[in-house]
Amino acid sequence: MKKKILTTMILCLSILMIGCNQNKNLENMSHITTKDYTGIKWNEKIYIPFCTVDHDQRGKQIGIVDNDKNDKVYEYKGYSTDEWIISFYYSGEMDNSMLMREISVIDIPDNLHLEYE
Repeated sequence: MKKKILTTMILCLSILMIGCNQNKNLENMSHITTKDYTGIKWNEKIYIPFCTVDHDQRGKQIGIVDNDKNDKVYEYKGYSTDEWIISFYYSGEMDNSMLMREISVIDIPDNLHLEYE
């Protein structure tokens, strides 16, 4: 009986430890606003809104914005994070995934169309 309780406690603690470490490797990014655009700044790069994309286009979560765990940043599947990221704010209401392009990117994939100027 004691062995089962001890095993259960160890299992629960292991699960708890794994859950606590999930967000440890996330980058902290920041919102930036100028007279010309609003975007996300990460590693001296600025990403600006391009268009909405389906949630299934999101890859691995790579960061959060301004230490807000609901303001998440993901890889854009199949593309480099040097050029594209996906911003997703979880509010529970009409949550959309916003594709963001690095401000200097001019080579736009054919399947994408600019929604923001």
